[in-house]
Amino acid sequence: MKKIILLSWLFTACSITIGFAQLEGKKFVSATVGLNFDNNNQDDYPTATNYGYNIDASFGKFKTANKASGFNIGTSLYGQKATVYTDGTREKFEGITGFGVNTGYFWQRYKHFSDKFGIFGGPHVNVFYSYSKLLPNQSSDNLLHRQHHISPQFGVSAGAYYALNERWWLTASLGFVNLLYVSYTIDKGEPWRTGNTTKSKTFDYKLSPNLTLPSVSLGLRYFFKD
Repeated sequence: MKKIILLSWLFTACSITIGFAQLEGKKFVSATVGLNFDNNNQDDYPTATNYGYNIDASFGKFKTANKASGFNIGTSLYGQKATVYTDGTREKFEGITGFGVNTGYFWQRYKHFSDKFGIFGGPHVNVFYSYSKLLPNQSSDNLLHRQHHISPQFGVSAGAYYALNERWWLTASLGFVNLLYVSYTIDKGEPWRTGNTTKSKTFDYKLSPNLTLPSVSLGLRYFFKD
């Protein structure tokens, strides 16, 4: 009986090892989609509704069964429905308040617990560009601000996977940390309708890690045929 159990365990272990070995050289594409919707309740103003989406995709290749690397790209779009108070006048606003794009490179290491489940993590380098519009209600000087923001970032992210079959994985983000943050912002402030404008340029950086845990996002990964 013990020999049967031992042989069964060895057969399972060998099967898992062979499955992992088949990952070497495999090319894949991953994608995650996030939707955002929330209401901001303010004491002095009516409720503001925010909405948007973000899409991230990565194209990679397994160098070995436990190492992969590749490129990633992403885009996001945000909007708002709110009431704007300027000079005692109440106006409705509804439209796009920001969008962004990013691209970079990632390195990942994998820990396979079975032929179905495992975790992964590693560093990444990204460059972000975003445009945002701050309504008078959201700025300290009661001006409409238009901001262009450029930020290179170096960080570490982690996730988990579940293999649906040999072509498809279900992936989940577990969290990430930015180790280095550098940003360059061009800000233009202007009255809601007419008047003088202001313009400023700022450069900012910080070395303190910014940890986000957990980071809730689900995605799919597809492996290309050889």
